[in-house]
Amino acid sequence: MNVLSKLSDDIYISEVNFAGTHDSATAYVAMESSARCQDKTVAEQLAMGVRLLDIRLSRKEGEFYLVHALADCYSDKKKTKRLTFGQVLSDCKGFLRDNPGETLIVSVKQDRGIMSRGFFPKFYDKYIKGDESLWYLENSVPTLGECRGKIVLMRRCKVWQSYENKVSCGLDFSYWKDQDSKKMKAERVILSAEKDILLSALVQDRYCLGPQKKWQCVKAYLDCAEVSACKLAVHFISTSVRTKGSLAPTAEYINAEFMKYDLKSKTGWILCDFPSDALIKKIMMSNIEKSE
Repeated sequence: MNVLSKLSDDIYISEVNFAGTHDSATAYVAMESSARCQDKTVAEQLAMGVRLLDIRLSRKEGEFYLVHALADCYSDKKKTKRLTFGQVLSDCKGFLRDNPGETLIVSVKQDRGIMSRGFFPKFYDKYIKGDESLWYLENSVPTLGECRGKIVLMRRCKVWQSYENKVSCGLDFSYWKDQDSKKMKAERVILSAEKDILLSALVQDRYCLGPQKKWQCVKAYLDCAEVSACKLAVHFISTSVRTKGSLAPTAEYINAEFMKYDLKSKTGWILCDFPSDALIKKIMMSNIEKSE
């Protein structure tokens, strides 16, 4: 389902409703009851229409492994081989090679241990350096025409100034505060402030709410979302609260409510757990009116 290919080149990606997945690489993961958020691999998600991937990484002995906090992600059902970012990147490259009119947003976060000064420089050197043409690396919102066939880097790890002066480092979401309290609200994250331009994103990731309260929160922010070339909106419709010992029933409730919701265009980027084909289609097809 290649909806983005049908949209005009001059639309900013902030004005596109992107279907995304939360903790995208957890189809095969340890500690399943608390860590499994998806039942499809990254490649399967791309095929069904997902265009925003939430990638959580841990670096060990020069390799970048997919994780969900303390839980390791694997590339196979038997969990014999840990999943690396190189494998995820290969899936992304293959998809974009076959679908050059599409674009992907990849959110990268160090998700284990103390934030390391070397994390992003090593990531850049291993996966981006020499292949910069594959990536959109500016800390600005591109139009679809500027990033077709590319991966838009959404960076949730810090970059120290000495390194940032050398290269472009993607959309800077490194100051995103963890919304780990039931009392916390969605927050406005400042991505950059240059001269008269203020680039910001409203992020709703209140993951400690139960399914009913979470849906009411999601709906409230979807209802009032405002996006433009300088304003992004990121909506997590996922939550860490388990039902019957699993995240799947919780996601089933929230996803069912979302399917009944009248989703408007220009609402923002929406990340979910265990999405169905119909849910992803609902998000992506809400953009079609932009091409008319």
